[in-house]
Amino acid sequence: MTTPTGSQLCSSVAGTDDREARPKFWMAFYTRPRSEKKVRSFLDGLGIENYLPVQHQLRQWSDRKKLVEVVVIPMVIFVFAEKEDVLKILTNSLILRVLNQIGGDKPAFIPADQIERLKFILGQSDYPVTFDPTIFKVNDKVRVIRGPLMGLTGEILACDDQMLELAVPVGIRGAARLTIDKIDVETI
Repeated sequence: MTTPTGSQLCSSVAGTDDREARPKFWMAFYTRPRSEKKVRSFLDGLGIENYLPVQHQLRQWSDRKKLVEVVVIPMVIFVFAEKEDVLKILTNSLILRVLNQIGGDKPAFIPADQIERLKFILGQSDYPVTFDPTIFKVNDKVRVIRGPLMGLTGEILACDDQMLELAVPVGIRGAARLTIDKIDVETI
């Protein structure tokens, strides 16, 4: 029987690093407003892979034009990390929380193909891309969540890029039709 040398012991121990075997997942973290780029720098400093969806857009001021980096999904950064890294990431005061599974307290994992699709769209588009977190359709039931009509519920009759036309039931006399901004409603 032969005993392993010191270098053989080191190489066998190095090959059994359990950190290599731990799976990594894409997760979304919410940041403080206008802090996404600082959070990206923080994560880069920790050596944690991340993706901040940005586009370069030409902006014009009265005296000049400038190419600026614009965040496409405000207050969100995607992180490719192990579940165990979540607490380390949340130590930064600019990071508010991780996006959790619906009805749970565990991080929601985002399929890698969705991240790749977002990267492709932003990389290949000739025009600015905007992000609409909610897709509304005719006949969807919605609730007004802000403004003077807050609390009303209704059904979408028509929708365009910015506005929705709602039918709000008012009893046996029928329904009131009104137009409201998309950002003021949520689906129910």
